[in-house]
This record gives sequence, C-alpha cells and structure tokens, in this order.
Amino acid sequence: MNSTNDIKNRLQNLIINQETDYTKNIYRNPVKEYIDTKIAVIEEKKIFTDSPICIGTAALIPNKGDWFTSEINNKPILIVRNTKTEISAYLNICSHRGTKLAEGNGKKAYAFKCPYHSWVYNLNGELTGRPRENAFDQIKKNECSLKRITLHNHQGFLWLVFNKKAEQRYKSNIEHLNKLLKNYDLNKHHHYKSYKIYPKLNWKLAVDTFLEFYHIDHLHPKSLAPILKSDMCLFDSYGKNIRMIGPRHSAVKLNRALKNENEFDIHTIKLHILFPSTIVVCHPEHTEVWHILPKNEVNTCEVSYSLYAREPFNTESAIRHWENNFQLTIKAVEKEDFPLGENIQKGFYADPKRKIIFGKNEPGLHHFHKQIKLALKQ
Repeated sequence: MNSTNDIKNRLQNLIINQETDYTKNIYRNPVKEYIDTKIAVIEEKKIFTDSPICIGTAALIPNKGDWFTSEINNKPILIVRNTKTEISAYLNICSHRGTKLAEGNGKKAYAFKCPYHSWVYNLNGELTGRPRENAFDQIKKNECSLKRITLHNHQGFLWLVFNKKAEQRYKSNIEHLNKLLKNYDLNKHHHYKSYKIYPKLNWKLAVDTFLEFYHIDHLHPKSLAPILKSDMCLFDSYGKNIRMIGPRHSAVKLNRALKNENEFDIHTIKLHILFPSTIVVCHPEHTEVWHILPKNEVNTCEVSYSLYAREPFNTESAIRHWENNFQLTIKAVEKEDFPLGENIQKGFYADPKRKIIFGKNEPGLHHFHKQIKLALKQ
C-alpha cells in the first residue's frame, strides 16, 4: 500500500503535469454484458450469492431495535440491531405462511409481528407468540425461529454472507478492506438521510458512473465541475476493491504540495469501491455510501444513497448544511448521470454485438470489469 507521502507526491505530480493515472492499454467491453439475461443469471449466483455483499452500515441502525429491509436475488432480508453491540440478519419471511414481516425501515422495535396472522418474533428472531397456540402444538416455537443469515460488521460496513464460498471470500478480502478503509469507521458516523431510486440501468452501468473523472466537466458543468478537477485522479486497487482520489480545484490553486493528511483530506475527494457494488465517497466532514443491486430485469437496478456526518447535527444551520450537500449529490447523480445512463442502456440494443471502449485514463472501469469476469469464472 502506498504511504500518505507517496500519495501526496503522486497527486502533486498529476497536478503539475495536468495528467491522470493510466493503464497500459485501452479496454473493450462487450455490450452484451449489460443486456444478456443469461449473464445476469450467472451474476446472481457467482457475484450476489457466492460472494459477500455489503448491504448497509451500522450507522443506519444505531439503537437497539432499529432495523431496515432489503432484497437480494429475490431474498427478502431483515437487518436488526438486536443489542447495543450486535446486528443480525434474517430472511424477512414468517415461518408460518411466508409473509414479509417488515417493509422499509424503523426504529426501536421490541418485536416483529406478521401482518397476516400476528405471529410475533423478538429481536433475536425467536417466535414468542402465535394466536390459537393449541392448533400448532405439534411444532415447538423454537423450531419456528426466523432463518438467520451470516452478517459481518467490518468498521461499520455490514456484509451479508449466504454460503461457505462467500464466507471464504469475505475472509480473504479482510486484509484489503483493512487497508482501504483504514481511517473510516461507519460505526461512529451519524446517519443524516437516505434515498432510494430504481433507474432503468443494468447494475454494472450504474457502478460505471462512479469509476472515472473523465466526464465531470462535460456532464456536470454546474454541479460538480466547479468543485472537482475533471479527468485527473489517482487509481489504486486493493484486491477486487478500488480507491480513486481526485483533487478539488482548491488543491490546484494552492500551487504547492499538500503538507499533511488533514490538508490532503480537505483538498481531495476519495472514492472507495467495495466489490461488487458499494461506493463510498469520502469527504472531510462526511461520507456518502451508495449500494447498487440488480433487480429482476437486466435493465433495472436498485440504488440506495445515504449521507453520514462525522459529528452530530443538532442545529438548524447544521441540518441546512447537510441538506444542501445531500441535494447536490442527488442532483448530480439522479438528474445528470442516470438519465444519460438510461439512454446508453437503451442504445445497447441497437448494436448488441459491439464493444464499448474504456480509455487508458479510465483505470477504474478496467479493474472493475476484469474483476467481474474473474468472479464469473470462479
């Protein structure tokens, strides 16, 4: 791993030379990988079942009884903070007739009651009550607990593990995650707000949106371009994961090397891509986390966005500040990136045999799609 001084020197060289990190060659990626339903089925198994999936953060559910739901590969998931220090994951399915127990998210629950027949489960997933108990006396309550799914909390990032292969891959990724997320602990951040959308994009195309700085001046002239230097970033890989660091215009205006880690944080933006589809955008005072998941149709995905502040926000001015940041990000992605991406997705069908081009100045795209291909072969 590069030291902080190495990174500062590398960034200063890019700024002086008006350059960016490059790969050795261009990369041509087949369009069919974004539209082929057979490939999507293989991804469902190889990437979203046999690999660990980052599903959310501990900061989303800071108190006992807080919870949220998600769905991966048609598996409804319930994530619950069942004690002050423990977070658990269950199949969000009543053991009686299979009804979803909960939808969305909530705070400080004491139990979960099925809306169909009022079977009740505690925070540990144990069945504690069911009407007309004598009708079910041949099946003990302890045989009707919710099915638990392995969940790991790594520095506040919650990783679902569905099977032994995924567990092995999670363990092999820990060393990379420790290096990549060295200074970030989402257990200690404060959740401001979340937002969920369903763009008509293949999930990989949604991830692609975050993997290069080449487009900033062209697509975001009023939102991001006044803040970030376009087509200039450092690239490093950590196993399957990625780190990209781009200078803000303030770094360029200093006309000198950044002196210390604090200055580096203030004058850059850092993107950490946790394979396969979680994007962590790091700012000095806050962190943005995007979770992207495929849906049933190859042309649709689910995108969840959350903003976390490093410090509590208790004043009106602090809330206004974070709301402005939240809306700026939503505008750039939902109003600018994704509408263009939806047009790209439609255009793929015009010539499904062609290959799109990733330039040498887009190493994040190279690495991400190479890792996808490797995962599908495993």
